[in-house]
Amino acid sequence: MEFSILGPVEVTVNGRSLELSGARARAVLATLIVHSNHVIAAEQLVDELWPGQPADKALASLQVRLSELRKVLRSAGEPPHEDRLTTRPPGYVLRVTPAELDSCRFSELAAEANDAMASGDPAAALHSLDEALRLWRGPALAGVDAPSVRTEAGRLEELRLAALEARAGALLECGKLGEAIADLETLTAAYPLRERLWSLRMLALYRGGRQADALRAYHDLRAILGEELGIEPGPALRDLHTSILRQDPALDRPSRPAGDHPASAQPVAPAQVRPQTRYALTSDGVHIAYQILGQGERDIVFVPALMSHLDLLWDDAETAGFFERLATFGRLILFDKRDTGLSDRAVGDLSLKERMDDVLAVMRAAGSSRAVLFGYSEGAPMSILFAATYPEQVTALILGSAAARWFPAPGYPCGDAAAEMYESLRDIAAHRWGQGDSIEWYLPSRAASKHARELFARFERLSVTPGAFLRMTAMIRDIDVRDSLPAISVPTLVISRLGDRITPPYHGRYLAEHIAGARYFEQPGDHSLRFAGGGDSDALFAEIAGFLTGVPS
Repeated sequence: MEFSILGPVEVTVNGRSLELSGARARAVLATLIVHSNHVIAAEQLVDELWPGQPADKALASLQVRLSELRKVLRSAGEPPHEDRLTTRPPGYVLRVTPAELDSCRFSELAAEANDAMASGDPAAALHSLDEALRLWRGPALAGVDAPSVRTEAGRLEELRLAALEARAGALLECGKLGEAIADLETLTAAYPLRERLWSLRMLALYRGGRQADALRAYHDLRAILGEELGIEPGPALRDLHTSILRQDPALDRPSRPAGDHPASAQPVAPAQVRPQTRYALTSDGVHIAYQILGQGERDIVFVPALMSHLDLLWDDAETAGFFERLATFGRLILFDKRDTGLSDRAVGDLSLKERMDDVLAVMRAAGSSRAVLFGYSEGAPMSILFAATYPEQVTALILGSAAARWFPAPGYPCGDAAAEMYESLRDIAAHRWGQGDSIEWYLPSRAASKHARELFARFERLSVTPGAFLRMTAMIRDIDVRDSLPAISVPTLVISRLGDRITPPYHGRYLAEHIAGARYFEQPGDHSLRFAGGGDSDALFAEIAGFLTGVPS
């Protein structure tokens, strides 16, 4: 049996399509597939598929559709005791293996392509990507309109676009310039805000002996970004434009050394332009490593999560691209909190308020009297507390993958899955640290990629020790900045990812509802904001650009 969602929902057995009874049964099946192998509550199914209808009638309709689906699935000849669709309070479970679901096969092939590119074999990557993209029969989950289905459809569409970008990169690496140029002209017309596509198009045109067309493509993109968002192209594209003007011989070679990065990655920052690492001294004598990137009247301080390492930011192409784009909005100040990366290890356990001194020390050393605080993950509650404590030093807040607290509490209807996340991460730290297993929580969309898991393993080993991670997760269990939310008086943007396993969107929605005038942005993707394949980076930066337009420098 095969379940297909990369197009209209379809179930086939030995190539024969099973006939579903109607649109409503198809919608129930789609929602069950999206939540496959997990219990989805009957109440949620009713709310999503029969909104506004009386509960008793909606439940009765649901039972009819479930009965129809069971009949269809059993018609495939499977024994009754192996019923795929079972009742499990408070709802239902549809059992589907990864081999039976086309979206899982697509993700596996895309991961194989990334690994092939990382190994310097673009021809193998191209083969895997072609096979992956052939699985698509139209828009994912087409014809079904339900909240969780829309979320999954958005996530899958982003993965499809990432695969198209990777395919264009593989064509370029294989020297198939004509096909690459034709595809990229179509793709940049369809997705004009995706800078990676324009970068590949410019490089393909230049290598094809069309320097003038490559430069014209850059000016076309610049006009689009200026008219729609009021911003300039990112640093990587500007550098490529300069290299084309100079006819840099390096452009005639493959865009990256074999084995360095997947095809979907942005060019990594060369070592000679990486920011210099400096050290700030906190009031309790701890040295905090920091870097400054970019320039401008606006300062942006990025407050990181539990794991951080300034040098590693520039070893990974996508991470470098994320921070380079962020630096186009002003002078970007990056730092490793105590206990992480290049900074000193702390002496004893400290509260969030005490650890907040790291931000003060870095701002003081960088000569920043007022700044936008961009708090990511565990850095978000620290940023909230800082803004409430030192309002004169904060011009705005950006809170990504953020929560006021992670565990349920009276008056806080969020965090039902926090205990599972907490215990799993502590088990990884205690027994499997440095093997990359935390990718299952931070970046599950890349977990099937051997290359991505290896990068995550190195990030774990170098960013924080297992003991420090365990101490900080214990501190996180007690974090609660709800009392500080009414004191936030600066413009605030809250960013949530729909596929975030660590900080699901209801945490972000709570923040947006309890911070006066907060702006809320929700998109498909994983917890890790800095990976393009984990979410739509172009849409994210467009939202940040729009938010910062109304914030004084």
